[in-house]
Amino acid sequence: MPSYIIIGGGLAGLTAANALAQPGRKITLLEQSEHLGGRAITQQEHGFFLNLGPHALYRAGPATRTFKEWKIPFEGHLPVQERACFVYQGKKYPLIASAASLLTSPLLGVGEKLEAGNLFRLLAAGKAPRQTTRQTMREWIDDHARSPKVRGLAAALTRLTTFVADHEHLSAAAALRQLALAIADNVAFLDHGWQTLVDGLAARARSLGVEIRCGTPVNSVAELNADGIILAVPPAAVEKLAGVSFLNLRPVRVACLDLGLSALPEDAANFGLSVDRPLYYSVHSAAAKLAPEGSALIQMAKYLATDSDPVADRIELEKFADLMAPGWRDRVTMARFLPNMTVSYAMATPEGRPDVDALAPQRIFLAGDWVGPENMLTDAAVASALRAASMVQKYRSARNAA
Repeated sequence: MPSYIIIGGGLAGLTAANALAQPGRKITLLEQSEHLGGRAITQQEHGFFLNLGPHALYRAGPATRTFKEWKIPFEGHLPVQERACFVYQGKKYPLIASAASLLTSPLLGVGEKLEAGNLFRLLAAGKAPRQTTRQTMREWIDDHARSPKVRGLAAALTRLTTFVADHEHLSAAAALRQLALAIADNVAFLDHGWQTLVDGLAARARSLGVEIRCGTPVNSVAELNADGIILAVPPAAVEKLAGVSFLNLRPVRVACLDLGLSALPEDAANFGLSVDRPLYYSVHSAAAKLAPEGSALIQMAKYLATDSDPVADRIELEKFADLMAPGWRDRVTMARFLPNMTVSYAMATPEGRPDVDALAPQRIFLAGDWVGPENMLTDAAVASALRAASMVQKYRSARNAA
C-alpha cells in the first residue's frame, strides 16, 4: 500500500492530506503542536473571533475553488464599502472604487485622475507584460505613475493585496497578478474566523482515512519511512529536517492591532487605507460574524518593510484608529497587539521562490505560502499543496517504473 507522510498541520498540510487521500493509500499527517491550523487558527476572547491578523479569502483564487469543490463548510462575505476611505496626509477621502468615484474624488486633481484611470485599467487587465518578469513593483510603479499621489495609490493597493511593503524586492509580475485577482472578484471575510477552514479540512481528511497526529515533532526526515514526504512547514523547519539551506528568502511581516469594542462609534469608518503610510484599518465584523451582537471588531495593520520599533508601531496604529474611529478608546472591551507577525515566509521576488520539487531527489516535496512561482498568501499555500500532492504521486510512479 502506498504511504505518504505530511509534516505540518496548517492549511498547506491539510490541503495536501485531502488531495492525497483515497482508498488504498496510507496518509499520515504529523503536527508538532497540540492543535492544527498554524497561522490560520482563530482565537476567541470576550466573544470576539480573532484571526492572526487581518485575513481575507480571495474569491477568484485557487483556495476558494478548492474548498468549494471539497464542500468545506464556510460562510464568506464581501467587505462593506459604505464609510470606506483613503487617508492622505492625515485627512480622509472617499474610497475610489469605481470610475464614477474616481471622477468625483477630491483626493486627485484632473491630471491625476486621468493618470489614475489609466493605471487602474492596467491593474484590472490582469496580464503582466513580458518586461515585468525581472522587474520589481517599485520599478513598475515608477514606470506607470508620475504623480506622487498616484504612485502612493498604486503602492497602497499593492500593500493591501500582497501585505508587502518592501516594493524594492517584490516581483512586479506576481504583484500584478494578485491585484488583478482582487479586482476580478474581491475578497471574503469568514464568519467565526479561519478556524472554520481548518476544522472543515481536518474533518474531511479524517473522513477519507487520513491519520492526523498532533503533538508529534519530527527531528529529521531520515527517521520517516514512506513512499513520499510533503513538508508543509516554514523554511527554517525544512532546513532542519532535510539538511538543506534556502538563501535570500525575504519574509513578509506586519504589526497588527485588534480592537474589540462594545459598540462602534457613530462617526467610525468601516475601512481605511493610507496612501502615504503603510497602514490598514477595517471593521471586519461589519461584514462577518466575528463579534458579540452590537459589538465591533476592528483589525488594523502596519505593513513592515524593515525592522521596526514595536512601541512606535502601536502608537502609530492607535493614532490611526483615533482618525478612523474617534472615541474608540472609551469602548474597548479587548485589545491585542502582534508586533512582528509573519504573513509569509518568503515574498515573491523577481528571482523566484523555492518550488515544490526543490528536494524531489530525496522524495521530499514542499508546500506553503512561501513555495512556488505563482499565487500569494493562502492561495500560494493551497496551490503548492495541490501540486506537491500531484508530484509526489508521479515521482513514486516513475521510481516504480524505473
